[in-house]
Amino acid sequence: MTIELSKMFGMDIYSTDAEYVGKAYDFIIDLEQGRVSKITLEPFKVRSKKEAAEILKKKSVGYEKVVAVKDIILIDPHKTAVPKPKVQQQTYSRFGARRGILGKRY
Repeated sequence: MTIELSKMFGMDIYSTDAEYVGKAYDFIIDLEQGRVSKITLEPFKVRSKKEAAEILKKKSVGYEKVVAVKDIILIDPHKTAVPKPKVQQQTYSRFGARRGILGKRY
């Protein structure tokens, strides 16, 4: 699924249960992973950390719940977040060859 974020602003959000959820106002991006993490259901103009936390917790939708985007944004409210894969730690031998956890050379 590829769509420009600028086209998603203001789109209506519906659940797979045919319920209206709200409008897409802002998109929260996780810069470490390079992906959208949440869609807020109201403008993200806050004056305090408490307001920001409330919007992110109660007035937003996790982007992992998005099923489809076309004329509307369709979410599955029953879908849970997929656990993040753990990064395999690599070690280097004395001679510079990379070795994984099990000692295999790459």
